[in-house]
Amino acid sequence: SASGTLSSRSRMMPSAPRVCVLGARSLTGRLVAGMLARRGGDGVALVVDDRDSYVPRDVPEDVFERRFGTSAEALMKCALVNESDGEGVERVMRTCDVVIVAHESGARCEEAAASVRAGATKAKRVVALSRVGVNRRDENPFREQNRPAQKMVKVGQMNLPIGGDVDGGKGMLDSYAAAEATLERGAKELGYALTVVRSGQLRGNGPLLLGDYSARLVDNMYDVKFQDLYINRGDTSEGYTKRLNLAQFIAHVSTTRVDDAPEDVEVL
Repeated sequence: SASGTLSSRSRMMPSAPRVCVLGARSLTGRLVAGMLARRGGDGVALVVDDRDSYVPRDVPEDVFERRFGTSAEALMKCALVNESDGEGVERVMRTCDVVIVAHESGARCEEAAASVRAGATKAKRVVALSRVGVNRRDENPFREQNRPAQKMVKVGQMNLPIGGDVDGGKGMLDSYAAAEATLERGAKELGYALTVVRSGQLRGNGPLLLGDYSARLVDNMYDVKFQDLYINRGDTSEGYTKRLNLAQFIAHVSTTRVDDAPEDVEVL
């Protein structure tokens, strides 16, 4: 069956993957994975929550390509590694020239950064997704964005984040800042080149909220209307970033060879 083919092929591990994507389950990571798979999935390893459910089954091909940016056949050539398999993740990272951290969660990015520092011993380049505001956490609007996760309180049929800070909670920007610092230490220790890509608040490739029609419209508008990507050095920007543009940029700056670049992108 088609699902059987998916299951068996997704477990194939290339002998020496060149690129490892941590956080390939995030919406941005999923697009990065698809773009890399389109160039040659047999050289790509994807670290995911659950490799058995990562590649959706029984999804129309056109829907699949909109979500992943590539075909199911191309994506199935990638090696899938469970995030919970620490030894497996470290083993894959040690074979890779490039490691990409694509988590949209600050806390998960911080965990991944520690993993990279310990395991990316062969990497020539590490590219990590972060967020604008990491150096302006005491300024608005970033002070509000950096509030720790809130405890959920049941109100009627809904669970609302109104119960105060989660015990030991940490702000998203605090976590991203810690991740950047860890990766910088890793760069000095292991010798890889580090590129940190700080995005705005992420939009596109939604829907953002399944139950909110207005949010769906806003999110989908970014996929249709906004095509430009503005790039600034340091931590000077604010606003929103379209996931598709972000993923294309991450895939591009992770390039270590001229022939890795997409056909429609000029190598810098």
